[in-house]
Amino acid sequence: MARTKHFATKSRSGNRTDANASSSQAAGPTTTPTTRGTEGGDNTQQTNPTTSPATGGRRPRRARQAMPRGSQKKPYRYKPGTVALREIRHFQKQTNLLIPAASFIRQVRSITHALAPPQINRWTAEALVALQEAAEDYLVGLFSDSMLCAIHARRVTLMRKDFELARRLGGKGRPW
Repeated sequence: MARTKHFATKSRSGNRTDANASSSQAAGPTTTPTTRGTEGGDNTQQTNPTTSPATGGRRPRRARQAMPRGSQKKPYRYKPGTVALREIRHFQKQTNLLIPAASFIRQVRSITHALAPPQINRWTAEALVALQEAAEDYLVGLFSDSMLCAIHARRVTLMRKDFELARRLGGKGRPW
């Protein structure tokens, strides 16, 4: 019991000869992994990753050989919230529109088709840009008011009730 799995695999793997290595390779691949260092190709002892050293089973070494230690470097992870704050600063500095123009124009045309009379079906480019700027300004204001409602409720997560309260207090949207 004094030996660990690591020492047991080292001591036995060093005692293998070329004849034992070629006989185990000539036997062909098996469906279950076998232990290393068995004499004469005796494959009666099979390994299981959960077996203990007391039962004689060991972990297969191929899992360690599949990925060398120095070849893969872990990607750097920022602390939670750091990237969000960086994105907030980035988008507050920008002056361009946040909603993609093509999808916004598509939505405007579908709403126009559904609600307006059939004679009104064309929009000028300036009108679409002005409408998009007004819509984005409204949404930014609604998000900031909703965030204040969430903070007032001692939360940092925006919920639907925050948006409803912000619209009700601001007099925006449908009447209550």
